[in-house]
Amino acid sequence: MQIRIEIDVKPEELRRFLGLPDVAGLQEDVIQFLREKVGAASESFDPASFVKENLQTLRRSSAWQKIVASTKISRVAPVTPAEPPAPAKAKTRPKTAKSSAKKTPALRAAAKRTAVDHSPGKA
Repeated sequence: MQIRIEIDVKPEELRRFLGLPDVAGLQEDVIQFLREKVGAASESFDPASFVKENLQTLRRSSAWQKIVASTKISRVAPVTPAEPPAPAKAKTRPKTAKSSAKKTPALRAAAKRTAVDHSPGKA
């Protein structure tokens, strides 16, 4: 058995029903305060000093020092030129059983049976 109840209320009606305080005025005050602070910060914002301060912080971090140390090692290590690839060798045909094996009497007989006479004058 299922019972389904739908209640259509506005947020402020639900807040009053649950006894929650009205914070709309407080929210507007906080938003206005943040807008003023961001506006004042943007007027006195100096990108050059911001980057300079953050670079100093970055340089003092251990992660940055590890990265710099690893690049100094690779920079000091001598670079050896790569050897040119060896020239490609000419491919040789693999030996077939016919050319590598000794001709046995059975092979000679089979060769005679399959041989076709291509001499001129014979049809």
